[in-house]
Amino acid sequence: MVNHAINDCDVLRSASEVMQIQRLGAMRSSSLSFLRIMLRKLMRENWKIERTAFNLDNDGYGEALYTITTPQGHYTFVALSREISDENRSDRVISEKWDVTFALCEGTISEIKLKKMRQELPKQEMGRGDVTDLVWSRANKSERVFNHVVEALSNGEQPDLNFIYEIGYLFRTTAVYGNGKFGIAPYEKLKDNHTFSGAFQAQMFAVYMLRHFSFEMVEHIASKRNPRAVKLQPEVKKLLGTGNATGLGMVPFLISHPKLLHQWIGIREVALARAKQQQPSSEDCKRFIDNLKRTYSYLINAPIPELELFENPRDLAKEVKQISKLAEQIFVRVLQAGQGTSQSWRKFVEEVQNHFSVEAQELVNSQLIELYPKVIEDLESQTNADDQIFLVPEMSINRLQSILKKQYGWAFQYDFNTPEARHYFWYRSVEKEEPRIGERGIDPGDELAMPMNIAEQVQQLAVEIESCHGEQSVASFLLKKPELRGIVRRIQSLEGLTYSEVQTNLTGADLLPVYLLRCKLAIFGAERFDPKSNRWVRITLFQGAPLVEEIGSSTFTDDWFYPNLPNLEEVK
Repeated sequence: MVNHAINDCDVLRSASEVMQIQRLGAMRSSSLSFLRIMLRKLMRENWKIERTAFNLDNDGYGEALYTITTPQGHYTFVALSREISDENRSDRVISEKWDVTFALCEGTISEIKLKKMRQELPKQEMGRGDVTDLVWSRANKSERVFNHVVEALSNGEQPDLNFIYEIGYLFRTTAVYGNGKFGIAPYEKLKDNHTFSGAFQAQMFAVYMLRHFSFEMVEHIASKRNPRAVKLQPEVKKLLGTGNATGLGMVPFLISHPKLLHQWIGIREVALARAKQQQPSSEDCKRFIDNLKRTYSYLINAPIPELELFENPRDLAKEVKQISKLAEQIFVRVLQAGQGTSQSWRKFVEEVQNHFSVEAQELVNSQLIELYPKVIEDLESQTNADDQIFLVPEMSINRLQSILKKQYGWAFQYDFNTPEARHYFWYRSVEKEEPRIGERGIDPGDELAMPMNIAEQVQQLAVEIESCHGEQSVASFLLKKPELRGIVRRIQSLEGLTYSEVQTNLTGADLLPVYLLRCKLAIFGAERFDPKSNRWVRITLFQGAPLVEEIGSSTFTDDWFYPNLPNLEEVK
């Protein structure tokens, strides 16, 4: 859990600032993102990854197995590649066929289990795994990049760096499942001393392995086309990550797991507060400015999203350049003298907040956390949380009202008597039981709405308890108003967890769900946010990340994020 008695850091930012949906939607990845935590552990513990089977035909169809050995145990990554038609290749979660399905399993795979996986894994939602399976997922090719890379390698050339850098991946996942879905291992199995203990660690590793498999797959196909084909150079591989297409399902997750949300936002805020109070040395200032310059180049070369729901990367790059100049001005004496300063980062952060966009502010915050890896060491293991919600029947109405006043003042700014405030409703589709959003009066299913209207429920509760006696118990109140049990239990359980609620109306006409998609994806470690609508987004994971063959390298440094194009003359 987050240590709230933090004596070595500045005051944390308020929830009224941090939990605004626009700021959450401007969040950037940081060294506390889940894939970064996983990669540091993998490198630190020198995991061994060996290919134990690679039965692909000339076109890359077949299966591959990799054995992973860690200090805590042995695991197997399974990838099944199948031929599908172009019309079956889709990012939709309701798809039924994919280019590749893959799984991360505990232990060594027996022939009996492998035979079962050949039958079940390609079915995904319609298939069934077992308790030794930690992750199931699927992915489709980015056909343009995949075909280009195969063709280039088979011709004895490296692919066009600008082209692959812009897209950023060979495969794009559409969902990465864990936590008991399809009968696979439940979340509880990964706690404590497990290799993949920590939020989404198994999922992140499975996606990392898909990236590695994608490299070996294109090289294999190219070699079958031409025995003189070349392999991808390491610098080229690092420009390729794994893509992902994510829809609305992530929004209900954040709302239905408020304790986890508080934990994830909370440890990031602790890290930021600790970083802001550091007194920068000249080396800190130089590294910060160098990182901003690398980020500037990354943004300048980033593809421009089709929909301008987020700040245009070119505009953000201009801000980054100005912020870099501001840093040089503020810390000019430190840089010239080559010494430290008694001044913390506070003044600099205040200047950024006063003169730059929310996106630029959050990028700077992430960069500050990057500077001080020591301040996050104790936070890396704190991504889990006891997410249970309990009713406290003996609590008095006075106490309940006190929590409402302290933590839920934001909920009373909306007028739910207006149609605009109740424009949307959330529901689960019959097809895939996946979350969807509908418009009241237009789409059917309003009567089956999910309880996503937290602000409206809070207002309803406040009205009902206003006439109650202060010493009355919650239990006696709920005997008369049982329909309010859910919101009462939520409020009671979240007392003191200030980052647990997204402070917005989740049914309002102005809602942009894509902000919350980006929030969770940034926590995972995503970049290159490319919204295709206000309801789904494409991103890239692991672009720039170290390669499997570099695991255990003594030269590893955790500064691979925001990769820049290598010198074209060096890649031939």
